[in-house]
Amino acid sequence: MMQEQPMIETGKDVLFLLTGAWDDGEGGHRLCIDCCTMEGALKVNPHWRDAVTLVRVEHARPRAAIVDLLDDDNQNAPTLVLADDTIAHVEPEAVIQGRRIYTEPRLICAQLAACYTGAKP
Repeated sequence: MMQEQPMIETGKDVLFLLTGAWDDGEGGHRLCIDCCTMEGALKVNPHWRDAVTLVRVEHARPRAAIVDLLDDDNQNAPTLVLADDTIAHVEPEAVIQGRRIYTEPRLICAQLAACYTGAKP
């Protein structure tokens, strides 16, 4: 039985990242290069961690925390979901359930840098 997910605080932008490596089913491990890029950006811009709600999700789908906020078709990680009052300095990639989202690391970083200052690729 799936454990109930806590409600995500959406008063801030929400950034979803994968928790790390996962078993690829063939005896190896895999990493998401886009999530690794975002982890690096967070290292360079540690103040972003305070500016957003960071939610780590497992690789396996369904990713309930993302599905609850968006839908079954949009459970990619990384995903940045803007808070209602956040100005979109970069055109959002999509609007899902009325929420503006980004999934491309360069766009996520550009949006975070524009809102909260910092380095971007």
